[in-house]
Amino acid sequence: MAALRDVTRYRQLAIVTTVGVCLLTVAGGIVRLTGSGLGCDDWPNCNSERFVDVSSGHAAIEQVNRLLSGVIGVPTLLLAISAFRVRPRVIGLRWPAIGVLVSVLANGVVGGVAVRTDLHPALVQSHFLLAMVSIAFGVVAAHRSSSSAGQSSRTTSWRSRPSRLTAALTSLTAIALVTGTVVTGTGPHAGEQDVRRFSFDISNVARIHSATVIAALAVAGLLAWTLRGGADSAAAVRAALSGWIFVGLLQSAVGYTQYFNGVPELLVGTHIALATVLWVMTMRLFLMTVETPTPEYNTKMMLATTARV
Repeated sequence: MAALRDVTRYRQLAIVTTVGVCLLTVAGGIVRLTGSGLGCDDWPNCNSERFVDVSSGHAAIEQVNRLLSGVIGVPTLLLAISAFRVRPRVIGLRWPAIGVLVSVLANGVVGGVAVRTDLHPALVQSHFLLAMVSIAFGVVAAHRSSSSAGQSSRTTSWRSRPSRLTAALTSLTAIALVTGTVVTGTGPHAGEQDVRRFSFDISNVARIHSATVIAALAVAGLLAWTLRGGADSAAAVRAALSGWIFVGLLQSAVGYTQYFNGVPELLVGTHIALATVLWVMTMRLFLMTVETPTPEYNTKMMLATTARV
């Protein structure tokens, strides 16, 4: 039973870490939308006089965000340690755990540099995108340690049309995230009133972002058409895709609404939260569709969950 506990603990830590990074991403959005990005103008200290400072509302908001970052670091480190404790070793569990740890640590450094450079938009953009990388690693870790992980191999298959379409959907969603950060870096919500912004025309970058979103939705529709009436084994994939399309359409509606209403903070925050949720759903859909079963991996997972009984 010891090995079963090891895999279960790994999965629990992967889920906690992924949820934590998602919450941290939304919290970072709140910092920016409330103009609290320089509430603490130094790093790791809050300012030149105090390590912790909650003397103002902006400082308190930024301080809570930093505290949350430290809290998330605990399950992230435990996940990496847990990855090396699963016996017998299951290939594919260690690298996503290490990926989460490295990307979270790197994001802490990027956040500190962003503060010290007065919230340069490229660094604020990188801060968000690195969080998406951490989430991707976390979803992989959770997926590969699930009770149904025996249905997935550690190799991928690109021969089927659904696999290729899912890969295209994942790529387009990632591009939409990148273009979305460019829109944000050009728009008014910089985290502080007088910091530098990208010098792009906001209408042009918004159109580019919109085009990537429309392309992703079109591929999702084509994937749904391809999967229609398929085998019962694809029912879970169809359900996941239906959820993706719903959230994708909702996200698009929020995006257009915020753009044509002067990007109010509440709608921008909702847009950030939905983008985070959609990325989690994208990674799950990708893993469910692309990875294929192999008897060798099934055997290893069986051993990992029954050894040392």
